[in-house]
Formats: sequence, C-alpha cells, structure tokens
Amino acid sequence: MRTLALPNASAGRHAWTWTLLFLLIGCGDAALEEQAAATCEAVALEHFDEALALSVSGASPIGAGREIAECRCIALLSIGDRDTCTALLDPLLADARATDWIPHAVLAKLMVRTWQAEGRISEAAGLASRVARVHRDDLDLLQLELMLRSSLEDETQLLAEIEHRLEDDPSWTAQRLVLALGWSRRARYDAALRVLGETPPAIDHPLALPWHESRIQAQTAAGDLAAVQASFAAWRAAGWDPIDLDARYALRLSVGQLIDPRRDTVDLLREAIATQDQLRDRNIVWGLHRRLITELLAKGLPEFALAAYDEAVRVVPIERIRREEIEREVRRAAGGPTPDEPARLRFRLPGTLPAGGLALSPGSEAPPDAGYTVHPVDAQTPLELTMPVGPHARRWVLRDGTGAVRASGAFWPEAGATIEIEPTLRPAAGVKTSPRPTRLAADGRRRVFAILPDCGDWRLVEYLREHGDLPFQDHLFSKGYRAVLESRPAFTAAALQSLVWPAPAHGRSGLGWIHDLGLELAGLESIGRNPLGFLSWVLPERPNLFETLGAGSLVTANMLLAHGRIEAGRHAELIGPHGSHRSLPSQNAYRALRPDELARHPSLHADPNTKKFAETIAAEMDAAEQIAREGEVDFLFLRLEALDLLTHAHFAALDGRGQDDAQGPLLTAYRYIDERLAALDGLLDEDDWLVYLSDHGIRSSMQHEEDAIFVVVGEGVPHGRARGTPPLRGVPRSLAAMLAIETHWPETDMTPWLRVDQDDAEVASRR
Repeated sequence: MRTLALPNASAGRHAWTWTLLFLLIGCGDAALEEQAAATCEAVALEHFDEALALSVSGASPIGAGREIAECRCIALLSIGDRDTCTALLDPLLADARATDWIPHAVLAKLMVRTWQAEGRISEAAGLASRVARVHRDDLDLLQLELMLRSSLEDETQLLAEIEHRLEDDPSWTAQRLVLALGWSRRARYDAALRVLGETPPAIDHPLALPWHESRIQAQTAAGDLAAVQASFAAWRAAGWDPIDLDARYALRLSVGQLIDPRRDTVDLLREAIATQDQLRDRNIVWGLHRRLITELLAKGLPEFALAAYDEAVRVVPIERIRREEIEREVRRAAGGPTPDEPARLRFRLPGTLPAGGLALSPGSEAPPDAGYTVHPVDAQTPLELTMPVGPHARRWVLRDGTGAVRASGAFWPEAGATIEIEPTLRPAAGVKTSPRPTRLAADGRRRVFAILPDCGDWRLVEYLREHGDLPFQDHLFSKGYRAVLESRPAFTAAALQSLVWPAPAHGRSGLGWIHDLGLELAGLESIGRNPLGFLSWVLPERPNLFETLGAGSLVTANMLLAHGRIEAGRHAELIGPHGSHRSLPSQNAYRALRPDELARHPSLHADPNTKKFAETIAAEMDAAEQIAREGEVDFLFLRLEALDLLTHAHFAALDGRGQDDAQGPLLTAYRYIDERLAALDGLLDEDDWLVYLSDHGIRSSMQHEEDAIFVVVGEGVPHGRARGTPPLRGVPRSLAAMLAIETHWPETDMTPWLRVDQDDAEVASRR
C-alpha cells in the first residue's frame, strides 16, 4: 500500500468537502485515485473518522479501489473494528481479479489467519504464498505460508521451492533460519545445515546467536558430536563470550543426549552453573539447573538431585518440577520395608449430591490395568477407607446416581495420614458410550498397523477410560488382547532399539553382552548414544524388524522417527517387497488443527509448544491414514514422539495435586489420539490388525515408568490378557507372527495364542 498526498489539499479538509468533490467529478479512474489519495493521507495523519467518511464507497479488487479498501481497513482496525475490516476485504481478495493484489503485510496476515480459522485453507495458503514472495522480510508471512501450504502440498518440494527463492541473496539469514527449522522438523538435518550455509553472520549481527544455535542443534540431532564440537570452536574463535559458550555446550549435550568422551555431562553442567552470575541469558541458567536435576535422577542419584533442586529454586523458578517428586525418589532408592501403618482416605460428598459412586484406581500392589474399584457413597456418611502406601498416586472418579462424572482427581497415600477430600461438583456431562467401529469388508490380506505413543502411560489411560473419555480405547481393551509390558531400561532409545533390532535372549558372546550394556547406557537421558557402539562391526549382524518382514512379498513402512540418538532404522523408509529400499512419499512434519478439532480439544493450543506438539501428532496420524488408504503397505510402525514432550511438560500438574477433573493439555492429547485411532481403524478392513503399544510410561515429570501398554485388535484376535509383565523385547516376534512370519527372536509369551503354524508359513512363503 502507498500513502498518497493530494496537491493543494490541507490535512484538515472536511470529509464532506471531499465527498462532494468526488460526486461532482464522477466515478472515473482519476476520481478514484484522488479518493484513494485522500483516504490514505487521512489514515497517515491518524484522522480515522475522516478516512472512514471518505471511503464509504469506492473499494474494489482492482486499481485505486484496492488502496481505498486497504486504507479504510486500516482505519477500521485503528478504531478496533476488526470484523468490519475483514468483511470488507474478504470478497475483494477472493475475487478472481485480485490474483495479483499484494496487500499491506498487516492486512495480508489478518486475512490469512481469518480464512485459516474459517477452514478456508486453500484460499489462505494462496494469499500467504503470493504475499510472502513480495514481503520477503516478514517472517510471520513466511511461516504462515509454510504451515498452510504444507497441509496441501508435498512439504519437501515446498521447502525446496522456498529455498530456491533465497539462492540469489545469501544475506537473508532470517529466512534461512525459518527454512532450517522446517527441514529439522522433518528430521532432514542435512538439508537444515545446507540452507543455513557454512558462513555465519558477523558476530555482531542480531541473528548470529540463532544461526549458530540452529546449526549446532541440527548437528546434535544428527548425533554428530565432532561437528558440534567444531561448531562451538568456530563460534569461540569468532569472539563470542567463552563462559556463555561453555554453558551452551553443557546444555546442548544434555538436551541432545550426546556424550563427550572426555567430560562427564554432570560435571559440565555443574561447572557452568558455577559461572551463572556471569551468564546474561537467564534461560540458559534455568536450563542448566533443570538439566542437572534430570541428569542426576537418570543416573540414579536422587539425593544429589534433591540438593541440586534446593540450589536451583534459590536462583531460578522451577515450575514443572516439584520437590516432593524427588523426595519420593529418595525414599524409593533407599528401599527398606513398606510402612506398616496404612494411609486413610475420608471422602465426603457435597450436600448437593445425595449419593454416588467413587471409583478408585488400583493400588501399587496390583497391575495398572486391574480396573477401578467402585465404592458407594452418600451425603450423610463420609466414605472412609484404609490403603497401603505405594510409589504411585491413587486416582479417583466420582459419578452421580445417573452414572455421570461429577468430579475427579488424585492423591498420594501417606503412612499414618488421613487424606480429606470434599470435591467441587462440575455440571453433569452425560454418560459417554463406546463407539461401534465399522471396518471395510475383508479382502483376504492381513495388514498390521502399529501405533506407538511415546511415553503412553497405563495409569493415565485407565484414568481417562474410567472418566469415559477414551471410547475407542474402550473398544480396543474390551475386544482385543492386552499386556502390561516391562520396559527396562525405561528409555525411548533403548526401547526402540529392542523393537527394531531384536536379538536372541541367550547365547550371546562376551562382546555381545558388552555391546548390549552400551545400549542400556545409551537409553539413559544423560548419555543418549551407545558409547560401545564401535563393537557392532565385530558382532554377528542382527536382523532388522523391517528388513525381515520386507524380505518377501510384504511392504513395511518405518515411521519411528529415528535420528542421531535413536537408532531405529531409517525414518520414513519403505522396505519390501523382496528387500527393496525406498523413501516414503513426503509426509508433513506438522499440520494445523482444524477448527472442528480445536473446538473439541481447545487446550491443545494452551501454549506455543503444546500447539506445536499437537500439530506434529496431527500430521503423523494424517500420514498413517494416507498409508491406510493407499493400501500398498502391509506393516506400518509409527511413533507419536510428541506425546513424550507433552508428558514431561504437563505431567506435574496431574501428579497427585488434588481435583483436576481430567483436564489439561496432556490428557486432552490422549483424547485427541483416541479420536485419531478411531479414524484410522475405520480405514482398515476386517482382515487387518491394529496394535497400540507404548515404549514406557511416566512416573514423574522427570522420570519414566517401566510399565508399557500393549493391545492388539482385529478379526481372529481373542479377548484376553497376557500373564505377568512380559518384557518389551518380545514384541518383534509377535509382530512378525501376526504376518505369518516365523522368527527366532526372543519369545516372552506375551501372545501365547499367536503361533505361526505350517499352513500360515506356507501362505507367507507364497505372498
């Protein structure tokens, strides 16, 4: 938009004079240009009422009518009338004659976001694309273009197209940072490094810090410690504050789960904390303290973690870590007999509810899927119960006489203590019922789709099921076969390693045991990669899950998001038929939630990180649905890694703090995943099997739980439960058997009903 000055006209000329002049001159192009000039000049002088009077008519999608529309819209925004502004621009920008119109960046972003909120994604993407090419210094527009177009187009091609725009101008560091983030979100760290380039901005450039950080973050995610160290050395040589760099190095290694073979990560963090008074960035100080606490807990040193916590809270706020969480770990580590004196619960109904039923989660002596126990309760007499003390919070759900949930929450049993609960009732929402999923007709071919929610927790799932909020998982557990798996060590890296690279449970050489020990160390958050991985070249080659299943006529898809610290095969790869390797068609790394999804799950936009994680889950489940529709893939293994990040960010608010009514971003994410599982199941046919399993659970905001979820449903799957807690390492053999492939991988009796008989093996050999 340009602001025009009208010759021989004072800024204070009355609006009625201009209106009369336009009427006398007529409606030709010259008159519209004069009108546009006067309107825009009034806006420039902040005479908004005058601008509105001047622009009552004349706005159009062509010529000077565009300037009249823009200046009128800015005047409307200036007096707080956003709706009238968008109502004016909407039909004009959507007009076929407006395809070359590049409105002011503020107005463009307003309309792009308006159309996005209305679900008009194609129109929003088209406007963002043409405007971002001109307003090239506006990063918001570039990010909007990426987000919107990636939901409609091949994201890899889109990133490459936008990257091509920058080839002639290497000075556009800000745009390169946005593109590098886009590539990194796709786990294409090589492309992120390419778009950033080798030459950093000058040390005094305002974007020097994010450029170096982005480059090092990509190298860390790729697991390239040597490159990370070289980048820090170059940054130091350029003249950056060495104390700041030492702190960033310690933090980057801890967050990225890399290990410096010469320096212990805990020592690096402690040395950096010792210089905290000289660090200008308080976010770095906060990160150092938080990571030190986490590292010490991961090393099994809760007493040291407690001391680190007490030191941290004197310096920085530690909102999502609670002292009592660490105290419980200290008591757990100390061992000793369980306190003989039980805890007592006194539950009193509000006077407005005459009677109801209180459902209590199983105690720690029972498995997490044992089901809730219901106790009748009335308003006259408090419900009083005794219970043993255990390492987990107890959760409760209160229903009224109609079965509607009226309140829910959690508490920690303490030896000899009485917990008093008198809930605040919420309005009855009605009783939810489980759906009756309808699949497509059988086609004589079995497919297996395995979805792994990273950090999916049995106790949270059971809480939400008791609450009536996971109707599809009710179907899974009521119709399918389940197991409470033991994941040890309870870390994603170790769990995925055992799932993708299964090995016999016995008969290992000495070198093999040493190598496996390294894998367990790699699972620790303070280490991340196998420090003994160099031994792998002298070990017998272990079979890969995807290569084994894809060796014959089957096609497998790996969507486990393997990267530098998680060795789980190549992400986004198809293997099969007959052992062929190729990349999956480009999948979006994230997808904005649709208006209907946000209406059902508003807390998924609680904060920017939650929003980002939810959009990642949305895109991943979109990919699973697309793969199901296309029909080529026989076996899909997909990990929802963002659930782990959501869990660590939001679990503290649920960890026994009282009445929570099953609200908050984390539990909302479980509901959203349940909804998406139901949609995926509806794309499968009667022959297909759906597997839902986790790699570990959650014990506190900083520590994982060894209990992991497993359930499979499909035609021919019996309803039942595996005995005990089978080890997670038995999953690959069961997955292979589901596709009639016999293996010699570890058998843990987790699916005793599933055996590959001779007929099945012959069928598999002919596929």
